[in-house]
Amino acid sequence: MPPTEPPSPPSPKEIKDLHRLAAGIIRTQGNRFIKELLRAKKIPIGSNKADFERNLKSAIEQGQLRLADVEAWLEKVEGWGDQHVYLYNLSPQIQAKLDPVAISKKVREAALTELWNKPTLLEFPEAPTLTSIAFKDSVLRLVWQESSPGWTPVPNKNYTQQEGLDFYEYRAFRKVERRAVTRFEAHLPLGLGALFVAKPIQGGEHQAAVAEVKRVLDLLIPLKELETNQVDISVVSRNLDQRNIPTKKRPKPSVRTQKSRLAAGGSYVEFAASSKDKAYWQEPAIQGVRKSVRTQQQLNAFQGMDGVFLFQPGSAKGSLSRPLRVQLYGRNDRIRLWAQMDAGEVWKILTDLATYQ
Repeated sequence: MPPTEPPSPPSPKEIKDLHRLAAGIIRTQGNRFIKELLRAKKIPIGSNKADFERNLKSAIEQGQLRLADVEAWLEKVEGWGDQHVYLYNLSPQIQAKLDPVAISKKVREAALTELWNKPTLLEFPEAPTLTSIAFKDSVLRLVWQESSPGWTPVPNKNYTQQEGLDFYEYRAFRKVERRAVTRFEAHLPLGLGALFVAKPIQGGEHQAAVAEVKRVLDLLIPLKELETNQVDISVVSRNLDQRNIPTKKRPKPSVRTQKSRLAAGGSYVEFAASSKDKAYWQEPAIQGVRKSVRTQQQLNAFQGMDGVFLFQPGSAKGSLSRPLRVQLYGRNDRIRLWAQMDAGEVWKILTDLATYQ
């Protein structure tokens, strides 16, 4: 096997572009975000600002840090999955309003022109901030960004210390800077829109993020019409479970139901596997009970109040490449994506869910 040729050195243009891109990130929110990239590339950071700037400059000019590295990192930081989603059908009335010219006019009327088609990759505001409104490739996108710091354990920095007769154990955590993104996307080709919120459901921040998205959306499209056509997740959860129980014609469903709660009136019945990686119907006795609901008329008597589903990979083009866990909440029409994903995986799952309405 011939030896692998070393990568070509960066061109003067790439070096210039990378210096500009790194400077833009640092200028916007300091050096704390780009430090995570340097650490991932095993590039020395240094102990002070001068060390950091010198190491960064050297890594760029020697080809240790390439433009593709930064672009890929920025795309990864942007993040998809591990979020809450509210899904909407785009009615003909909404679709008629989703025109780039009409939307750009609404953007001007709302005094948001500076955000029109604005790139957002260098923005890391401290508070949730609307950073871009764009309409490209038949997709309307609104993006809110904010800095979202967290802490990660660093066990090799832990230590114990004795003071008199007492022993103390100190556990180290390193501050990690991340970016939280809230977004709304309306895909004309799919006939679907979705509101994505990274905030935890507990506390008021989640609802505040949803309210802010709807406030801005109401300036651009008929919000009441959009809300009227929100996807009924209780129906989706019920149907998704029913249509993915194994049969002779469908021995290996594309979705495994780990848990499904079906409610009727003031009562409910719940089917669930004790393992998160197993479908409840893999137990023949439980599958037999579940199959007692046979007809659509019988099924329509129930609502799917809560369901956990394992979307399976497939060999067909456009299929998922790995199992992905999704939870559906019928009470507030909310979807929870539990894994980090890319945009293609997210929209694959959302379009699949829409088929179960």
